[in-house]
Amino acid sequence: MLRVGRITGAHGLKGALRLRPDNPDSDTLEQVARVFLESAGQAREFRLTGMTRLNATTRRITLEGVADVNAAESLKGAVVMLATEDVPAAKPGEFYYYEAIGCEVFLTDGSRIGTIEEIFSTGAHDIWVVRGSEREVLVPVIEDVVKAMDFAARRVTIEPIPGLLD
Repeated sequence: MLRVGRITGAHGLKGALRLRPDNPDSDTLEQVARVFLESAGQAREFRLTGMTRLNATTRRITLEGVADVNAAESLKGAVVMLATEDVPAAKPGEFYYYEAIGCEVFLTDGSRIGTIEEIFSTGAHDIWVVRGSEREVLVPVIEDVVKAMDFAARRVTIEPIPGLLD
């Protein structure tokens, strides 16, 4: 399962929900037919019947079987997830964060520096937080540094720029 956001409450009286996506720029929800809502340790599957952008950080979604404000309010706080098999394939040169998390990171000379444990975006590019036994390295995900990504093998190869490992 891939977490995509959280329900922040009802939107109107007919069962629509306000969703705050984890990645407001993603259009993944526009391409799927079902979502899973997890609350209190229980996950329920819903058919996604509608989705519109309310503003830069909030979406309005409608789910089959959620038809009034009371049903919608009962889902407030639920985590919204997708089955990974429902996620559209990444475009060439792109990847989903969940694919990179947990990958081992090696230098082009074969030495291991650690594991990708977190990812964040600076706006210009992504940063991998790579933790090894001795230190943490912030690796910019740019063409000059990242030389190979093999998510099936859970392995990434980088060529450090000056100062990256100092």
